Amino acid sequence: MAEKRRKDIKLISAILCILLIFLFTGCKNKKTEELNNRQVSPTPAAEQNSETMADKTESTLQKDDLESRHTDNNNDISDFTGEPQLEDFTVMDDHIIDYKFEISYEENADDYEITYTIHGEYDLNGDGNSESIDALLKAYGEDGSYLKVDGIEVPLYLSNPAGEIYIIDIDGKDKYKEIAVYDLGPSADPVFDFYRYDGSELAYLFSIDRGALMDGQGKFISSFHITIRFNPKFYSAWGEYKDGKYTITNKDISQYIGKTFEFDGMAYFVPMDEKPENYFEHVIWDYEAQKDFETTKIKLLDIHIDKDDPILNWFFVEMPDGEKGLLYFWIGD
Repeated sequence: MAEKRRKDIKLISAILCILLIFLFTGCKNKKTEELNNRQVSPTPAAEQNSETMADKTESTLQKDDLESRHTDNNNDISDFTGEPQLEDFTVMDDHIIDYKFEISYEENADDYEITYTIHGEYDLNGDGNSESIDALLKAYGEDGSYLKVDGIEVPLYLSNPAGEIYIIDIDGKDKYKEIAVYDLGPSADPVFDFYRYDGSELAYLFSIDRGALMDGQGKFISSFHITIRFNPKFYSAWGEYKDGKYTITNKDISQYIGKTFEFDGMAYFVPMDEKPENYFEHVIWDYEAQKDFETTKIKLLDIHIDKDDPILNWFFVEMPDGEKGLLYFWIGD
């Protein structure tokens, strides 16, 4: 009986082991099937979070960059890309080469007109040899004025010569140095007339007002194209001597409308509530219209500009007290 009981216990234990193995295997297979059927991304969760944050960060940066650019466009009055920067320009005196010509003069006792005789030697074409430079300057358009370099002569047509010529390097990127003949003009409108000697030819290049700015790289800004009395200053056009000719390029000045500037100096001011359709119908030169401003903040509401002659002289402005009017200057005859 004891032997039979031991056999029954072994049989029951074996059956229980088989049942446990079956149950364990079935649960495991079911769990595996559930895992296989579940849609799990092949990308680890940490990487997913990283990519999501990266996309969000890039989107945020792009948005911030656009907002920054939008803010800059609204508040900054810097020049557009590709246009010369005003800070690169200085007065022409800074570009005059330190060389003194020999100058003598003769005064006509009858009409008090002065004739200047000028001589010097300087290497103008960069060949290492100095050229002989001579000039005869006669006043008020008299015949006979000339400029001569190594025997090559060109006539000069002067209004009121100052008896001065200079050596100026228009463009430091080339090998030439230019001659600048100083003419006071017919009505106190001084100009520089530029000439270049290339070793075989003496040629007139262009004229520009004496008060212009230059960058030493062939570019100029006329004093008529810059707001001298405004702070910060801005300009409407620049000139450039390039490829044998002098050209003027207009600048988009609409970016300055709506901006506030400090203004100092004498000007004409005609009060009016609305921007005039024709500025010149309202221009008066009476003494009563003159006004001496002392560091006054003005808001530019409009700028009158002629694309064929971009002189900066006619502004519709608003004063700190809200008064509006036409602001302009005396810029010569």
